[in-house]
Amino acid sequence: MVITVARPHSEGSTTVEAPRDPTAPVPSHTTHLLKVPGATALIIGGVIGTGVFTLPSSLAPYGMLAIVGLLVVTVGAIAVGLMFASLSRRIPRAGGPYAYAHEEFGDVTGFTAAWSYWLTTAVGNAGIVVSWVFYVNAMFGWSSDNLTRNLVIAMFGLWIPVGINFIGLNQVRRFQVITVFVKVVPLVFVATIGMWFAISRWEFPEWNPTGGLPWAVITTTGALVLFIYLGVEDASSAAGRVENPARNVPRATIIGTLACAALYVLSTVAIFGLVPASELSNTGAPFSVAMADLTGASWSGQAIAFFAVVSGIGALNGLTLLVAEVPRAAAADGIFPRAFTRLTSRDAPWVGLLLSAALATILVVVSNIGEGGLSAFNTLILMTGITSALPYFLSALASGRLLLTPGKRPHPGALARDLTITVLAAAFSVWCIFGSGLTPIRLTAALMVVGYVVFALDRNRRRRSGTLVVAKQAPSA
Repeated sequence: MVITVARPHSEGSTTVEAPRDPTAPVPSHTTHLLKVPGATALIIGGVIGTGVFTLPSSLAPYGMLAIVGLLVVTVGAIAVGLMFASLSRRIPRAGGPYAYAHEEFGDVTGFTAAWSYWLTTAVGNAGIVVSWVFYVNAMFGWSSDNLTRNLVIAMFGLWIPVGINFIGLNQVRRFQVITVFVKVVPLVFVATIGMWFAISRWEFPEWNPTGGLPWAVITTTGALVLFIYLGVEDASSAAGRVENPARNVPRATIIGTLACAALYVLSTVAIFGLVPASELSNTGAPFSVAMADLTGASWSGQAIAFFAVVSGIGALNGLTLLVAEVPRAAAADGIFPRAFTRLTSRDAPWVGLLLSAALATILVVVSNIGEGGLSAFNTLILMTGITSALPYFLSALASGRLLLTPGKRPHPGALARDLTITVLAAAFSVWCIFGSGLTPIRLTAALMVVGYVVFALDRNRRRRSGTLVVAKQAPSA
């Protein structure tokens, strides 16, 4: 790929061709790059947030059939993770889903992926913090009906990670590794000890209490479940911050995704067997309810809530890093406003951090004033299902094109493997979009329209100033 830069002259304009190395990292001040443990911690820390700790309540009305939806999404998430691992080897660029779509299809498609992914991280932060508030209230034994207190707690959850990211990447890495160890404790406990008690009681809910068509129920629950797997692409999105990304990003992606999948499936099944469906549907903190029921002591429920709170902060911290990395990479390529490339002396992309946190803040306030509680959480996670599935689908198209390009095809065995993974990831993405429902689709579409307006205004400004950067795809062999 080459870049053409239009620069005006007194007599008119001219075009200057300049080669660009697509594998070059985004300019950065830092020398502290992530290795496999740090990149894996970034994935686990970003994937395991508070969403998994609230999800059993969202799935409870659908009975055990919801577990089938969870399994289907688990397979799809693994396919997406493996696809990104493969793409990161072939296109070791910072920006993840944005970078791959931009590399193969140019500016408009690249912007679509970047804007949609940026919305995913911003809306995802809002969804995580809504769930996080449930567990902060459970930790202190507070009611979840106090709107003012809920909003104050949510603001702490959204803006403390911004402060941590302003301190610098090395502090983000240390904080992320610490919180990963803390957050897996309740999941491992419920997936093992809790599962043993659930099986011994054998009080699992009905198979399909809604009475709806099984595939429709699986599709609905699948759209809800996708939220807890957001982050499988975190290491590839931050490839510019990873040491030797061609080798370390795929390793971290595979290890992190498989570890999260095992914990999710086992812990959700255990919660279904420990807490009655009617009780699950009325709480935003099912892990606390299950622990208090197991031990007979309310303090144990508060203790498990502490772990969920730390988990949420870890996820918010990791996602806050990613929420600024994709627009920073896109801005470096000239398709996001240049302001997103601005860094503090400690290497924090401050414009992206502040704007993303501001958008998440608006979404949290609006959702709490409107529906509030579990309904607000469900709406937000369904929106993230759409905004994440779109760049996943575009990345799958990029993967397919790359694999089928003459001269770039791997050997037949690897080609068959990677094409199968790519087709699964593409089908999974389309399924998630159409399974989210009309209201989340409409809200997401409105936010995408805003993005295209920003894109058009920025292009016009660059064109008039003579700094427009246009990606021109080299012809395929």
